[in-house]
Amino acid sequence: MRLVADIGGTNTRLAMVPSGSVRPAAPKSYRNADYASFEAVISEFLPLSGAEPPDQLVVAMAGPVTGNTGRLTNLDWLIDGAQLSMRFSDIPVRVINDLTALGYSALRLSEDQLKPLLVRDVPPSPQRQALVVGIGTGFNVSPVVDTKDHIICPSVEAGHTSLYASIAAMLDSYQGGRANSFPSVESLFSGRGRRKFLSLMTGQTVESATPFIQKYRAPENAAFDQALDAYAELIGALIAELKLAYLPTDGIFLAGGVTRSSLIEDRVDLCCNMIERDNDWVNIKPPVWMIDDDTAALTGCASIELAS
Repeated sequence: MRLVADIGGTNTRLAMVPSGSVRPAAPKSYRNADYASFEAVISEFLPLSGAEPPDQLVVAMAGPVTGNTGRLTNLDWLIDGAQLSMRFSDIPVRVINDLTALGYSALRLSEDQLKPLLVRDVPPSPQRQALVVGIGTGFNVSPVVDTKDHIICPSVEAGHTSLYASIAAMLDSYQGGRANSFPSVESLFSGRGRRKFLSLMTGQTVESATPFIQKYRAPENAAFDQALDAYAELIGALIAELKLAYLPTDGIFLAGGVTRSSLIEDRVDLCCNMIERDNDWVNIKPPVWMIDDDTAALTGCASIELAS
C-alpha cells in the first residue's frame, strides 16, 4: 500500500494507492495552516483512511527538491525523505517537485481530467514524448519520456533561462524596450510576471489580475482586456518555442493557476493560433490539453517507480 501526498502552498492532499494500482483512492484535503508539520497531517489522515499502514510514501511538493529534501517557501515545513522514512517504520520515501509529479501523471490522465485545447491524432510510436508546462507562482516544465517499460521525467530549470527572442520581439512591438523588463522566462510567465506585464501595458499598478479577468469584455475593462489578450498570445508564443525545444509529439499538458485563468473564452484561440505557427526547420503539431484536475499530481505520485 502506497501513501501519496501533494503539498501545495495552501492545502495538502493525501490518498492511499493499493499495490499494483496507479489510481489514488478517496483523496482528502487538509489546510496547511492548521498543522504544525507535514507529519501531523499524515498522522491525522492514516487512522481515517481505513487502510493498512503504508509500505511506501511518495510526496510531491510546491518547491525545489534537492537530495530527497525540500522546504515550502511560504510555510516552515521541511520535507525530508530520510526523516519521514524513520518516522514511518523505515518505509521507502521519495520527495519530488509537484510539476515532476504532473509529468509522471500526464500520459495516464483520463479524458475527464483534461480540457482539450488542440485536438490532434497521435501516431503510435515505441517511445512517447510529452511536456508539462506549469505557469503559476513560478514557471517550469517537466519533460516526459515513456519508453513503454519506464516513464522518465528529467529535472530541468526552464524558468531561469533567458527570454526567447521571438517573445522579446513581441514585447518590443507593444513598446520599444519593453523586453528589457523581463530578463528571464519566469520573470514574464508567472503570477508576478503577469501583474508586472498588466501594469506596464495599462499604466496602472496591478496587485492582482483576478478582478480584471473577472470583468472580461466589460466596457470599462477594455485596456485590461487588450493586455490580457496579448498575454494569452505570449503564452502561445512560449509554447511554440517549447514544442521545438522538447519535441513533445504525444502532447503538451498545461498546468498552473496563471495558465488556467489566462486562457478563458476566446483567449484560448488567441493562444492556440500562436502555438500553431509554422517553423522553417521543424514543424510538429502535438495535441494540447489543460490539466483540469487538482488531484492529478497524486496520480503521478502513484505512477512513479520506487525501489522497495
